[in-house]
Amino acid sequence: MNLNQIELRHLRYFLAVADAAHFTRAAAKLHVTQPTLSHQIRQLEDQLNLQLFDRVGRRVKLTAAGETLLPHARKVLSELDQAQAALGELHGLKQGLLRVGIVQTVNTCVIPEIVARFSAEHAGIRVECGEMAVADIESDLETGKLDLGISFLPPCRKALIGQALFSEELVAVVAAGHKLAKRRRMRVSELDGQPLALLAPKYCTRQLIDRAFAEAELKPDVRVEMNSVASILSTVRRTELVSLLPSLALCREEDGLKTIALTNPTPNRSIGLVSLSGTNCRAAGIAFAKVTQSVFVERGLVRNYVHHEFGAFSNSKARTVAAPRVSTPTFSKIS
Repeated sequence: MNLNQIELRHLRYFLAVADAAHFTRAAAKLHVTQPTLSHQIRQLEDQLNLQLFDRVGRRVKLTAAGETLLPHARKVLSELDQAQAALGELHGLKQGLLRVGIVQTVNTCVIPEIVARFSAEHAGIRVECGEMAVADIESDLETGKLDLGISFLPPCRKALIGQALFSEELVAVVAAGHKLAKRRRMRVSELDGQPLALLAPKYCTRQLIDRAFAEAELKPDVRVEMNSVASILSTVRRTELVSLLPSLALCREEDGLKTIALTNPTPNRSIGLVSLSGTNCRAAGIAFAKVTQSVFVERGLVRNYVHHEFGAFSNSKARTVAAPRVSTPTFSKIS
């Protein structure tokens, strides 16, 4: 075994195959041919004198040696990426890469405007934004695949901290011609017997909805479950189904739809910026956070806005939330 002969490309190729569990897909992602990729992996295995993958048909899985190498390879490349980003910022936000993971409702509504404004102000910074589930955002922040997340607070993983942007309520959504459309507010218990179209149970929004139903001692009549807010809105517009969604999901004018405030209980949650604890938020991340704050303020998308000075995001313990407890009154757990 000779670790001194391992090159960075070997580790990148190894991670690509491990993540894809498939040589052809990994090769396509790396923009190399499959024979080239296979040759590089064989070189790495020869240098380690260990087999890293078991070939099972067209797919591959990590061996015990591969499982052992995986977290170390991720750490090496993550540290290198962070060093490159930090060095790039010595140019004064003139170059670099910012990777941001965003929950679905926020991404749909405001991220295009935020990214457009950020790019206009910092043309040299390349931004990669991905619409992701909360669990994936937190996992990728922890492994260094993301620099910043816009997600629900408090974060579930102890290694992460959050800073609130705003809190929002869930509302009932119906078609304009629905019998409930003239209501301005209603108790959750009044949804008893109403056919519902909701997000799938894997989403945090759905879990918040289910807790609200449980508190109201209501067994919901769920007729449709979907993975997309846009699909739910389209379905509700054309049917007698009722949905419960974050108010931000309807930040644009939605023809043919009406929203109804919910009480007893009022499902609500806090959304904010999430990053890895113990690391300084990069200048690009702080700049992105400030643009995000400005867009929310200017568009008035939420009633309960929490104002913060994002320049202190990297080091202000008084303004951060660490799972599992809340450190300041402005950050509240979902209940």
